[in-house]
Amino acid sequence: MNEKRIKKINNLNFNINGDFILYYMSLSHREDFNYSLEFGIYLSNEYNKPLIVYFPITDYFKFSNLRYYKFMIEAIIKTKKIIEERGIKFIIEKLDYPPYKEIIKKSKKCFAIILDKGYLKYQRKVNKIIAQQSETIVFEVENDVVVPIGEVSSKQEPYARTIRPKIYKKLNIFLKPIQKNQPKIKSANDDFGFNELNLKTAEEYLNILNIDKTVMPTKYFIGGEDEAQKKLKIFIEEKLHKYKDLRSDPSVDYQSNLSPYLHFGQISPIKIALEVLKNYPINDPNVQSFFNELIIWRELARNFAYYNENYNEYEGIPKWAKNTLEEHKKDKREYLYSLEELENAKTHDKYWNAAQLEMLKTGKMHNYMRMYWCKKIIEWTDDPKKAFDIACYLNDKYEIDGRDSNGYAGISWCFGSFDRPFKERKIFGKVRYMSEEGLKSKFDIDKYVEKINYL
Repeated sequence: MNEKRIKKINNLNFNINGDFILYYMSLSHREDFNYSLEFGIYLSNEYNKPLIVYFPITDYFKFSNLRYYKFMIEAIIKTKKIIEERGIKFIIEKLDYPPYKEIIKKSKKCFAIILDKGYLKYQRKVNKIIAQQSETIVFEVENDVVVPIGEVSSKQEPYARTIRPKIYKKLNIFLKPIQKNQPKIKSANDDFGFNELNLKTAEEYLNILNIDKTVMPTKYFIGGEDEAQKKLKIFIEEKLHKYKDLRSDPSVDYQSNLSPYLHFGQISPIKIALEVLKNYPINDPNVQSFFNELIIWRELARNFAYYNENYNEYEGIPKWAKNTLEEHKKDKREYLYSLEELENAKTHDKYWNAAQLEMLKTGKMHNYMRMYWCKKIIEWTDDPKKAFDIACYLNDKYEIDGRDSNGYAGISWCFGSFDRPFKERKIFGKVRYMSEEGLKSKFDIDKYVEKINYL
């Protein structure tokens, strides 16, 4: 394992009186290609301490709903089984308060604590609090990107073209198979004094949570490492050979459909890339196009979230874009829609309605339609800041891959981030515009509408 993925984030040493090593599985919900887990096994073997994987479950978080939680818990039940088959204790515990408080409380019993590195404000805040208030050494492991963010850049990168060469320069260093070690100390059957839950099904867990029951689970995405692997296999065998030409076409399905699994850490981007390279050379145009999404744009989004405190706010877009949108703020709109009308797909535009319905029904909108969808929210809202907030709200509430730096970067792109000024026009000013006519000229867009209506 490359040591640059691992960082000590407080000034304490190992707690020699600690009984176990605690890995708080917050973001990487998988056994395979999990650097945090493998680092925990390394410490366990090196210092002769049992390793515990800890997954606290709570309904404390914003947008806690049936759709997200069923997908997440389906995966966790499977991952628990796989990890315990390796002889490692996996504890699920129900909490009625933020998990970091429990981890801090437990830290006096910990020899060491391992955390998944996150890029969003809340994730960074939690890890910082745990590091500051724990009574033992705390490590952070970078599990969610191919190239660790600090190895790529020390500042916000403005465009994909500026970050691309920086990532590719170090790709061969970090895009490597993971080495798995078997734990010498078996802990799976031990009792460490936790209030452990041992429920069997996702439904049993959902029944004890006070979450939003109005956003229903989707049959189109089932949680789990195994389901992610199935999606990856289908993509490589049946879709990748036409990815470059057809990935943007919403009337056909040539996308990988891996973003929900990547968001919940149910599959590693490194695993995906290495599996692709087992079947195709890296210079294949389809691979280059896919890696542009999987690695370049995805890691640009993490760079954006990490270095721009306002990544999920209107204030986070470039100054030129904000200025031009504000200058055209009072331009007359042909159509204006309320949040309720937008949420329920009640607009005059059948293509926009289809995109919104795809999100409502499946939990994942086609990537190209996400751009059109967000651009039209700008056009049909009387204030660009309000439009930004609406786009974030709907994305975070319904998309399984919502509440993610990818989503925030995508919305910000629609408002001018990572883009250049265009010819000035009403409402949008110099921000890129997208039209219904553009959809019709590029795709059989009515076929897309028909497909969504049959869902």
